[in-house]
Amino acid sequence: MNSRLAELARIPLFLPLAAATLMLGVAMSFTAPYLSLFGVEQAAMTPLMLGVFMTLIAASGVAASAWAGKWSDRHGHHRPLLLAALVLAALGYLLLCFVRDFRLLLVIGVAFLGAGGSALSLVFSFGRAVLPVHDEAQRAFATATLRTLLSVAWVFGPSLGALVLAVASFHGLFLFAAASFAGCATILWRMHEAPGGALHSAPEHVAGDPASSLEVTTPEPEVPLQPDYTHDTAPQRQIWRSVLALTLIGLAANATMIVLPLYIVHGLHGARIDVSIMLGLGAFLEIPMMLALGARGARLNKMRWLAACCIVHVIYFIAMAAAGSIDVLIPMQGLNAFVVAVTSCLGMTYVQDLMPRAPGAATALFFNASRVGSILSGVLSGLLVASVGYRGTFLMCGLLAAGAFVLFADPPWRQLLQRVRRVSVPGEPPRGV
Repeated sequence: MNSRLAELARIPLFLPLAAATLMLGVAMSFTAPYLSLFGVEQAAMTPLMLGVFMTLIAASGVAASAWAGKWSDRHGHHRPLLLAALVLAALGYLLLCFVRDFRLLLVIGVAFLGAGGSALSLVFSFGRAVLPVHDEAQRAFATATLRTLLSVAWVFGPSLGALVLAVASFHGLFLFAAASFAGCATILWRMHEAPGGALHSAPEHVAGDPASSLEVTTPEPEVPLQPDYTHDTAPQRQIWRSVLALTLIGLAANATMIVLPLYIVHGLHGARIDVSIMLGLGAFLEIPMMLALGARGARLNKMRWLAACCIVHVIYFIAMAAAGSIDVLIPMQGLNAFVVAVTSCLGMTYVQDLMPRAPGAATALFFNASRVGSILSGVLSGLLVASVGYRGTFLMCGLLAAGAFVLFADPPWRQLLQRVRRVSVPGEPPRGV
């Protein structure tokens, strides 16, 4: 592992790209855990108003990422859109230092914060375009390392954000976040994509190539136990069923991100540092899980692992609803870390395997599955907290995770229906699902 990391460090532009990715992760980890607290405590938002605010930010991010992914795939340039997203995010958090009117906050959320959120998917597409790497195993390992840096940022980011929040209030928190986005843009401004589009064009998917920005492979070719789709056009039902399952996981995860800080601070009367400890512990545990999953990703049945992580998610939400103290909630973040690691490493890989000739669109589709969940989670979490309380909200999230399991799993009644179809229509070939 050390030798492979040393090889990455010798790749031109990898170290500045890694620094920019880490800075982007720090900026996001500073703001995401405390944005709901800002809305309630500083802007006097009701649960419904907070839900609308978070929903519009997510909707703007979905639209921006989808458009940016298609544009970059068509034109082969990622840097201009990435820089624009970072500048918008920096301006948005600068404005949050001074604006408290709800209507103006909605405008800022849509025009700046949501559009700036597309930087998360664009940085991986840009990394694939800018790094002069032709070995796909090394390229996958490089991007997996960049994804791990985002988790590293979440290890210390929320705790550092809580410290800045305690010392300098939300003004200092948002100023630091804006400076981080601006610093990331400054680093990337000095980096340029390969001329002629040789590196950013979508390569053909070949055996042993995970077509992933997260999966790590070894140089030796491996044969998956049950290969995923690697042809040009996967069945549409398979793609959209998987995307819907990822959307449900994203809906539950984003609702947790909104509700958990409020539950700890206002429901259990904990401190903001308790929020940072939970999020930091989860991010810390994600790192070895991601590296382990990435190293063996080519031999794993991704669909079954994604189904298993849904079951773990259900257990997590039941435990969160049943817990009576913060001390019980803290170790439960290990379960959530497993879900994040599996969906990040194998979820993106799985979607990209379904769409091997459109990596930018596949990456945007993966991230937008979570963002569509964010759109729904904003208003839904506000309504659920107001109607059934925090514990009831966690139980509802458990039901969403159970629905994702059904979509990812291979239920026995599916084979029964296929047999009935073949019997009722003799000679009809089985359909891929």
